[in-house]
Amino acid sequence: MTTLLPQLLQNSGDPDISPDDGLTPPHGSLNNEIETAKSSDSRSAAPARHDHVAELEMLLEAYFVQVDGTLNKLSTLREYVDDTEDYVNIMLDDKQNNLLQMGVLITTAILVISGYIVLAGVMGINIAITLWHPPNRSQEDFIWTNVACTIMTILLYVGIVAWYKYKGLLY
Repeated sequence: MTTLLPQLLQNSGDPDISPDDGLTPPHGSLNNEIETAKSSDSRSAAPARHDHVAELEMLLEAYFVQVDGTLNKLSTLREYVDDTEDYVNIMLDDKQNNLLQMGVLITTAILVISGYIVLAGVMGINIAITLWHPPNRSQEDFIWTNVACTIMTILLYVGIVAWYKYKGLLY
């Protein structure tokens, strides 16, 4: 098999492939075998060359089948990688949507609670208003005002979240 390739290259007639392309060693026993094959009878060399070409074709066909199988495996692997990448992107989008929904809920809660804080700040001002400082100095009106504001804050938050769900902003 070692004499087959240089012999085929030399006798191929292809101008792009020559035996001087660095594919054959310049000196040694391989060149002697090539010279011996050239000097033999042309009638007996033609069937031998045909046998060598048939062997080479079978060898190249086997390599082609192996390369084709490897290419199919790599294509399948690429499809698996692409499918996995799509799956990961879908999962990341889902997590991002969940985080955005949580951000909307927290922002809404902060808005509603800040309204309650503003009311508590107004009630904490040290000015004389008869609603907050009754003449008998009881804290009953103050406590009822705080309880009513707390209940209104909770109802406002639940109402806003229900409106978000109704409009489809949250699931």
